[in-house]
Formats: sequence, structure tokens, C-alpha cells
Amino acid sequence: MMAATILISISCRGQHNNSEIESALKTYDRLIKKMDADSIAMLYAPDGDLGNTAHGRDSIRKFLSSFKNVSVLYVASVPGTIKISQDTAMQTGRYKQIALVNNKDTLNLGGTFIARWIWIKAEGWRIKRMETNPDK
Repeated sequence: MMAATILISISCRGQHNNSEIESALKTYDRLIKKMDADSIAMLYAPDGDLGNTAHGRDSIRKFLSSFKNVSVLYVASVPGTIKISQDTAMQTGRYKQIALVNNKDTLNLGGTFIARWIWIKAEGWRIKRMETNPDK
């Protein structure tokens, strides 16, 4: 409880650090593995973008909910750079996912990602825009 109080205290003063962004990304990965569309959508800003595919939490939730035949077996995002300027953070890195489609086909996905995070006082760090670029 004390660590959470310290983190909230630091955040309220506007002094953010890379570990906050790294922690938010770990939460994102955990929810992707569970394919929890509702919780993933809530990690986005109300007007957040999932690439050019979905805009806003409802649209993101609807898009992710359409993957009922997909089970994520493994997901890992490795942060590269994080640059924080006041209440905005830009993060780059690499991702890897292994997914099972229709309980028979395995997909190995990977590439780079760029995430723009914004600090929402009542919610914490939220994704304003997440873009992925798959390896060729």
C-alpha cells in the first residue's frame, strides 16, 4: 500500500518515470494474453486509437471481441525507448505473440511497436495510440 501511495503522490506532482510506462505495458500484455477486450479497451484513452483500425474505447472493444476463435498462448513486449514530456510518453519497442486460431493453426507474430501514452488524472497512464509494424 505504501508503494502505491508513493506512486500516486509522485504522479500527482507531475513527475513521471519510465517504470510507470513499463508497468502499464506489462498490464497491457497480461490482458492481451487473456484476450480481455473490455479491460484492454479501458487501457486506452476515451479517444484512443488502435492503429488505424479502431478509434475510441467502444470501437476497440468491439474489434477485439471479434477474435473469439483466437487464443493467445504467449505475448511479450520489450520496451526500447521511453521519452516522457509532462503528461505524455512516447514508447518504442518490440513485441512477440504466439496465437492459436480455431484450436489448430499457430501464428507466430512479432515486430516493432510505437505507443503514445497520456496521463489521465483519474485513471493513470492510458494509450492514446498504439501502432504495430510486423516483421517481414
